[in-house]
Amino acid sequence: MRTRRALAGFTVIELVITILIMGILAAVAFSRMLDGDVYNAAIVRDQVISLSRSSAQKALGRSDVAMIIQPNAGELEIRTVEDFVDVNTYTELQFSSIDMRSVSMAADVNVLDACDGVVSTNLLSNANPLVIEYDELGSLRRGGVTNAPGYPVTVSTGLRLCINNDPIVSICFSPTGYPSQGSCQ
Repeated sequence: MRTRRALAGFTVIELVITILIMGILAAVAFSRMLDGDVYNAAIVRDQVISLSRSSAQKALGRSDVAMIIQPNAGELEIRTVEDFVDVNTYTELQFSSIDMRSVSMAADVNVLDACDGVVSTNLLSNANPLVIEYDELGSLRRGGVTNAPGYPVTVSTGLRLCINNDPIVSICFSPTGYPSQGSCQ
């Protein structure tokens, strides 16, 4: 005869259910501890890099392609356009909209200091988008934040796009049009 002590314990089903419940509780607790806005800057950076590479590729063989980066009510609208005359006159080739809660952006042409060192005064807004014009080789031709002094500026050393004044999530554009994450230094 078996004793009651030998039959005591958990079944496999009870263990699986316990582990499943613990996993669900851990996932809920983990999501409450992390703020989703922390990742918005990195997501915005990655999307801008991806779309700017696409814009440079679309510029090959054309002389009038531009990328317009424009904040609009919590969203970041990015357009690749051709027949670019100004921010109101163009033919749209590509459009993307990204959530940009808790993200601020500023840009400078030919100022390549780290974003946390020399803070830009050229903040992007709905009324003042960033325009990057490409030449037929996909290189940067001119650009800047509209209504900024000297706009549009001919690009000679590059362009920086500061995101939250943090060099880690910022973007540096080389004169050849290649965007890379991080500081330009």
